[in-house]
Amino acid sequence: MSRVDALLEKLDECESATAFLQISNKIINLKLKTLLPNIFVQDDLVKEYAVEPLLKKDGPLETTDVISKLMFAMGKISLQTYADIGLYEQMLEYGLSQPEKIKFSDNIIYDFIKNQAVLSSQQDSVYLDSINQLKFSSFESFSQMRYESLIKTVLKLSCEMLIEKIEEEINQ
Repeated sequence: MSRVDALLEKLDECESATAFLQISNKIINLKLKTLLPNIFVQDDLVKEYAVEPLLKKDGPLETTDVISKLMFAMGKISLQTYADIGLYEQMLEYGLSQPEKIKFSDNIIYDFIKNQAVLSSQQDSVYLDSINQLKFSSFESFSQMRYESLIKTVLKLSCEMLIEKIEEEINQ
């Protein structure tokens, strides 16, 4: 089992949206780092003397922001994918800056889901429709639990869809 797969399983254990965002951002970073060598010239000499030093821990290509900018600048990922990666990072920064952990039922998480390009296609709009139905229903405790469970499920799906999209675009 890869590190990404192990972290994807940990998403189910998250008690707060803040914890979810921490793990999902780590997943995105790991996936980007795994795929990064694929965007460079596939020559052993180039890899050894140019690519590997860039990829070392504490190297210039350590952060998700820098890696995603490079991939976008090289035309390897789309604007929508680049924006979704940035949205995950922004949400994590926001979550870590808050005095209390963000809950799955907080409106900011609803807005986060609503703004993701990976979920905005027609085939995936069913997730948003389901969330809207529960969000705007009468909030009895059962509905609240169902809503939070649905949010968590959609967040996990969006993370999985984003890493699949990244991989698909890089490997084109």
